[in-house]
Amino acid sequence: MTSPPYIELGARSAFSFLESSSTPEDLVARAAELGHGAFALADVHGVYGLPRFARAARAAGVHAIVGARAVLLGEGTPRRKSDPLPDGGRVTLLVKDRAGYRNLCRLLTLGHARCPKPQSRVTLEELRARAEGLVAIVREPTLAQPLSGIFGADAYGELWRHRDPDEERANRRLLATGLAPLATGDVRHARPAGKRLLDAFTC
Repeated sequence: MTSPPYIELGARSAFSFLESSSTPEDLVARAAELGHGAFALADVHGVYGLPRFARAARAAGVHAIVGARAVLLGEGTPRRKSDPLPDGGRVTLLVKDRAGYRNLCRLLTLGHARCPKPQSRVTLEELRARAEGLVAIVREPTLAQPLSGIFGADAYGELWRHRDPDEERANRRLLATGLAPLATGDVRHARPAGKRLLDAFTC
């Protein structure tokens, strides 16, 4: 029995400001080169790269999976009005159908409405009201229970494996929550050379 093909569900493009060094086109080209039949783009705060991603995927014969990383509203109050609202963790939301795309766009709009650009924050209550048609993937163990309650079987724990002991410890904590595991590569550059630019962004 052969293993099912790996599908990357956690990629970010340069539309995730300072969190990736590759364009949607470069990511799709590399996915096609490696034989991926499908590929998900989930940028932070929005679907800004979606048109370019969809065009490139269609041209390369790769099935484009649409998504975004939403930032949850945390507890507390900013010290100044210009400060960003508290960050309560991230959840990757992937679209299953048209209802899911509508709900994702609505959630992102609500998130941006309460924040100065380019930030956004959504609440768990907003996620609960607009969970239809979406799959949730979470990295933080503390979010496993609330997101499982909202998304049910469509909630997954995101496991990374980059030979990093801290990541392995985080993986074990996430597995202990009982959330169904899902491996992603946390892809943020199409080729090894892109890591140098990414390191410059994040140093």
